[in-house]
Amino acid sequence: MGAVRKKHALRWISLGVGVMLVAFAVLLASQVHNDPSFKGGKLLDKPVPEFDLPSLTSSARVSSTGLQGKVFLVNFWNSWCIPCNQEHSALAQFYAEHKADPNFEMIGIVRDDTASAARQYVSQHHDPWTFVTDPQGRASIDFGTTGQPESYMVDAQGVVRALFRSPVSVADLDEMLAVAQRV
Repeated sequence: MGAVRKKHALRWISLGVGVMLVAFAVLLASQVHNDPSFKGGKLLDKPVPEFDLPSLTSSARVSSTGLQGKVFLVNFWNSWCIPCNQEHSALAQFYAEHKADPNFEMIGIVRDDTASAARQYVSQHHDPWTFVTDPQGRASIDFGTTGQPESYMVDAQGVVRALFRSPVSVADLDEMLAVAQRV
């Protein structure tokens, strides 16, 4: 009879430890993704990686040096990404609110997608901000992306001041912009 009680006690202890570990993991994950100044990013408070990428919709090129003196948002995304689709309306609203500001730019960098699929997505949604492709994935690597969507707010001096590694809301973007403009 004693062996059976020990066996049941060990099962309950194991179950309790497992539940606590899952709860801790959920808490940790929810905190990391909701902080626009997430400290795990190697780029936070460092110069934005240099990039010179082809436009998705024209023959132009977009470069980090061409954006000097402006605050700009870099958003890594792709057409098949469900979280990217979830944040799309927030990006569109945020851009609409700031497009008249001559000192602000918004760049969408296509990550892990074909140019034709991304072009079709942008066309269907009538997205007016700038989109570029990352043919060799160099920008994705230099930014240290781990997936998509990921957003980086860069101040006018070219320093990454805030980042977000999950779908953003307009409030998140407003907070990121405020951080970049305070400097």
